Amino acid sequence: MAIDARTVRWVRAQLGMGAQIGDALAGGVTSRVHGVSLGSRRAVLKQVTNERWLAERPDVVAYEAAVLELLAGSGIPVPRVLALDAHGVEAGHPSLLLSWIDGAPAGDCAAPGEWLGAVAELAVRIGTVEAPAWIRPFARYIPAGQAEPPHWANDRSVWEDAIAIVRGPAPAAPERFIHRDFHPWNVLWGSGLAGVVDWSQACLGPVTMDVAHCRANLAIGFDEHVADAFRSTWTAASGLSHDPYWDLVTCVDFLPNWRPSAGGNRRLEAWVVHVLAELG
Repeated sequence: MAIDARTVRWVRAQLGMGAQIGDALAGGVTSRVHGVSLGSRRAVLKQVTNERWLAERPDVVAYEAAVLELLAGSGIPVPRVLALDAHGVEAGHPSLLLSWIDGAPAGDCAAPGEWLGAVAELAVRIGTVEAPAWIRPFARYIPAGQAEPPHWANDRSVWEDAIAIVRGPAPAAPERFIHRDFHPWNVLWGSGLAGVVDWSQACLGPVTMDVAHCRANLAIGFDEHVADAFRSTWTAASGLSHDPYWDLVTCVDFLPNWRPSAGGNRRLEAWVVHVLAELG
């Protein structure tokens, strides 16, 4: 989707007439993200363009801006909000202009051994943020009763077992502030931890959901040994335990927006098998 003239005018009204919107940066399925430059100054433009998601959460951009303002004094490195067009009245799409953070996704730019401890400690720090009353409550992306094995499953029984477990009662877990989309591709890394981005899903929920989400991404992006090492590191840093039930919740939650690929499907299903084995 091309950047339209309204977006360009809005960006230049915020930053200056010389502002240039550059190439797309890594983004999710619901938004597009571009670098912006004005001389030596850099910023990030994030626009939510998924109409279905906007119908469900019309306040999503304003909510992320509020979360970033909440975290500004927390010691957790996040981008600053430079400008907000919550409903796209001026920019054409709901839009955020954010400060630039020098760094690249940790999962892409360094070996896990370099950042695993720092990312685990960051997850612990996120869980210590005091959540104000307006923070959204945790909800699964797909109700367990509606989940079905994916059409691409190599072994449907694996998914049937996982879905049966997540339909059962959830184990107790402390409720904390969580990122909800926490993984090393949302953590920026330079000479060390540089920042953490994409806070639109932040909520108050089971603290181990951030661990589970990160573990699934590590298992898919690397292997189960890295995922298990992350859990061990987080457990040592937090003093809490992690129940693999939440790993299965994460895997089932992936299904509505999962973008199938042969390799990704195989690794995700292998991760489900690994977690089921842990649960016995």
